[in-house]
Amino acid sequence: MIDVSQLSLSIDAQRHGEAVLIRPQLQSPTPLTLQYRMTVRQSSASGTSSINQSGDLQSGGAGSLVTLSMPSGATCQVHLQVFQDDKLLKEADSDCE
Repeated sequence: MIDVSQLSLSIDAQRHGEAVLIRPQLQSPTPLTLQYRMTVRQSSASGTSSINQSGDLQSGGAGSLVTLSMPSGATCQVHLQVFQDDKLLKEADSDCE
């Protein structure tokens, strides 16, 4: 079993003009691949939308990139979960700013 206390989970979000680049990251003292699920929710004057992404996340590397158009005044939140054999190990939340 994995020592969850040694896992570090983060969400890298970088804004470039009206675009936000969002990437999940996993750090572990040993090489590790876990499954992840990430939900990005955006709210703006136009309404609310969400993007769901899942796949494998390797420690020391960055996961797949999500690019989101963020007009002025819009906000977004990211919820990231990592699993091993369908068991939730750790989760993180972050704003896109």
